[in-house]
Amino acid sequence: MSQADEQHVVVGVDGGGTSTDVLVADLSGAVLGSATGGGSNWESVGLPAMAAEVAHTIDTALAAAGRARHQVVAAAYGLAGVDWPSDVEPVRQAMAEAGLTWPATVTNDSFVALRAGCSQPWGIVSSIGTGAVTAGVNRHGQSYRTMAVGWGEPSGAHSMVREALDAVAAAHHGVAPATALTGQFLIALDVATVDELFEAVSRRRIRIGAHLAPLLDRAAADGDRVALDLIDSLARRHAAMVMAVAARLDMAADEFELVTSGGVHRAGGRFVDTFTVAIAEQCPGARPTLLHTTPAHGAVAMAIDLARSAGYPA
Repeated sequence: MSQADEQHVVVGVDGGGTSTDVLVADLSGAVLGSATGGGSNWESVGLPAMAAEVAHTIDTALAAAGRARHQVVAAAYGLAGVDWPSDVEPVRQAMAEAGLTWPATVTNDSFVALRAGCSQPWGIVSSIGTGAVTAGVNRHGQSYRTMAVGWGEPSGAHSMVREALDAVAAAHHGVAPATALTGQFLIALDVATVDELFEAVSRRRIRIGAHLAPLLDRAAADGDRVALDLIDSLARRHAAMVMAVAARLDMAADEFELVTSGGVHRAGGRFVDTFTVAIAEQCPGARPTLLHTTPAHGAVAMAIDLARSAGYPA
């Protein structure tokens, strides 16, 4: 390998709503530099701001690696907000306008998490955090990703909070059992009664969001049947999404790696126990593995694939 070849690098980007992780690696995959920037979901900040943030974070990582833009031979961008095929070309154009003109793969961030957690370029990922998405790639390179739009599938911690509040309201109306979730929400939101709670919610005086999901675990830890059943139900529904993706990709009878990522999976507890049992019962070939590295490593692997396809050696 010539000295020029030794200077070639690839860039892997994992861009989310709150942060952007960038790795610069050589063509063997060895990481030479890294950087973390602000959020880069174009749906939140717009295409020009997204591209500017990605470009700035890449330049910071390149500086840390002692490299420059002209030495980059390929990149992979795994970005939140790249949800439909029609999103790809506008993102490419925005990147080009920001000066990022090298060959690049543009995909949803779920696919870089999948690649980061698998020992080969195929498998399924269940990503459950504030929201949720399930995605997969089969042995033939065919891919499928759930829509993650809040319809027809559970939405991670958002679903947990929404359904917990539904249980509190149902208990208040006398059409469902009493639940310790009521007290948990009243204390957490500093209100005295259920009426006061829902008045404040309906008038947007208090914020209801995924940050309240741990209240379910607290109620479940106290043995509350409503909370326990709610967690079990959501875990089984998320497991069903894995089975649906496996069926769509003709993987249901295969052995495959199931990468689990996101805060809900990382938290463990009853949700993960129920999820794991449901997977074992209905999709026994799946081998769940919690993602322990940054998804940007998966983006690096995709960028190396692109560089190899262009003739660059390892």
